[in-house]
Amino acid sequence: MKGLSKATDIAPNMPTLLVRYGEVGLKSERVRRRFEGALEADIKLRHMRVRLQCLIERERGRLFVESDDWRRSCELLSRTFGVVSFSPATKVTSDLDDLVGSVTEFAKPLLFRGATFAIRARRTGSHPYSSLDVCERAGEAVLSANSSRGVGVDLDDPDIELSVEVRGKDAYLFSSTLPGPGGMPRATQGKVLSSVSSPAGTVASWLMMKRGCTVVTACDNDSDARALEKWDPEFKAVRREDDLFSLARRERCSAISLDWRIDDLSRGSLPTGPLPVFHPLMGMDDDELAALRDRIERA
Repeated sequence: MKGLSKATDIAPNMPTLLVRYGEVGLKSERVRRRFEGALEADIKLRHMRVRLQCLIERERGRLFVESDDWRRSCELLSRTFGVVSFSPATKVTSDLDDLVGSVTEFAKPLLFRGATFAIRARRTGSHPYSSLDVCERAGEAVLSANSSRGVGVDLDDPDIELSVEVRGKDAYLFSSTLPGPGGMPRATQGKVLSSVSSPAGTVASWLMMKRGCTVVTACDNDSDARALEKWDPEFKAVRREDDLFSLARRERCSAISLDWRIDDLSRGSLPTGPLPVFHPLMGMDDDELAALRDRIERA
């Protein structure tokens, strides 16, 4: 796919983005592989659309993204459905002695005078040491290297958390975790026509996207759903019609989504037809709706 690069083309000393995903891990092995592939493809497409080179590696339970502009990649990942969270990480060797030294160097610019810290470690694979060994040895080394600054350990409420994720021959060091939207990867479910007849329609469409649906928005004015463009690299809006079922068939959609809530039932009878009709906002209160609208528009 165009827009990708070889590892040698990525600028050196850039953080690796360690990407975590959630619901994909609940599927069968075959479905899991398909969903992981869809998530990887979506991340590549988002980078390609902004002409940003990237390299993605996949391991069970994780994706590792490298690019020429890791901050821009963070923006893209924060709007990628299926991504639960991600961390800018420094990749080092998992040899314990080397790892302890790397953690010590990683911690230096993060710790201020009198700061408290904690080291959180987890491992995947076979190693001649435990996660507790990493925490103990690295913690002692960090304390020793920063003794003149009055740095201390606080496992319950530290000022700085130093995280170590060991995976095979590599280890990843990070100190922050950024949220993604979660949900299912884009286009892993069916195609849905989402009717946007009010500002709430943007939220209803977004919720269907979060469930992995390919969403075609039907609205009277394209600007009503324009905020969704940042969330879907293949966003499509069409002119809304009275007969949503006919419009859905023309757009080859297998279901319809409406922006109705309980209070909207006074409009009249719910539309019925040959396709399933979803109501993602049903039961949502005003505060929840406003919070989601704000998140969608500010992304």
